[in-house]
Amino acid sequence: MRWNDIHVAGTGAWLPDDHVTAEQAVADGDYGADEAGRSEQLRLTVAPSEASTPGMAAAAARQALWRAGADPGQVDALYYSVLKHNGINVANPTSYVQRETGSSAAFAAEVRAGSNGGLAALELACDRLSARPGANLAVVTCADIWAPPHFDRWRADSGLVFGDGGSAVAVSTRGGFARLRSLVTTQDPELEGLHRGDDAFGDFRNDADHPIDLYRRAQEFLTRMPKEELWKRGSAGLHAAVSQATQEAGVDLASADHIVLPHFGAHLLQRQVLRPLGLTDFTRTTWEFARRVGHLGAGDQLAGLNHLAESGALRAGEHIVLVGVGGGFNWSCAVLEVGETPGWTQRENHPHPTTVPTGEETGTCP
Repeated sequence: MRWNDIHVAGTGAWLPDDHVTAEQAVADGDYGADEAGRSEQLRLTVAPSEASTPGMAAAAARQALWRAGADPGQVDALYYSVLKHNGINVANPTSYVQRETGSSAAFAAEVRAGSNGGLAALELACDRLSARPGANLAVVTCADIWAPPHFDRWRADSGLVFGDGGSAVAVSTRGGFARLRSLVTTQDPELEGLHRGDDAFGDFRNDADHPIDLYRRAQEFLTRMPKEELWKRGSAGLHAAVSQATQEAGVDLASADHIVLPHFGAHLLQRQVLRPLGLTDFTRTTWEFARRVGHLGAGDQLAGLNHLAESGALRAGEHIVLVGVGGGFNWSCAVLEVGETPGWTQRENHPHPTTVPTGEETGTCP
């Protein structure tokens, strides 16, 4: 859909300072040398043991609101997207994030759309701002933690590895440093079994196999759908989202100044994203950032946008294309036009920069 009055007012992220290099993971026997060569991943961010997923989401959201110069009490909608688990069964972590950001007057809900959760939530935020008279401010925040023993961040899937962190964006109808030109989502639920395999739905299973093995599930699904058809459907869904979004925005992908990609490994990115879009290399993309962070679950695109904003790379008149791929399967593409270079730099104006978001905070924007 084409948009004219939605602006990115602020971005935020909470990424752990701690990390593990791929070289060390190979030396420790946690990561295969051949897989490391294909992925070209350099390292992963690893959250401290006391950190929590909703806590990281709240920290990122607070930063985005602060940078937007927004009053948290005036937030009209807050969407929280997560891929893995929040840490407590039968609890509403979105309400925690809402309380911790001081946005108690907002409509708040959790959004799950796999690894495309951040852009899917952004689309919902835009829809709500457009549909509600007087609504002018929304926040989307994402976070995930991929800690053992339930998840093996190096071996759970083929072609990508998983890093911890939170990322957020504040969007407003009253202006910001970039304008949303278009946002399109396409879906193909015939592919949902890729991440389910032969597993059956049912009640929560405390005795389920751990760590989670996404590769095993994918192999089970491929007994029912040929790999060639899987790739064909994936390419078609991605191409449809990107072509429609860029056409509506009047921006050719070849001329876009910045392309924010999912945080997949190099080989998987080339096969699943670059080739279907006619891109030949990682020029103009956020790959160099992604390979130092890892796949953040729902928040890759918001983290990539925050990285561009923090790094000072954005200039007025430039265009940013954000590409999302989520299990299920769904694909999103957003096109932004930069109006001005954001007025913050890396680690500048970072609320509570040394605080680990444990889930016990009572934080508000400074």
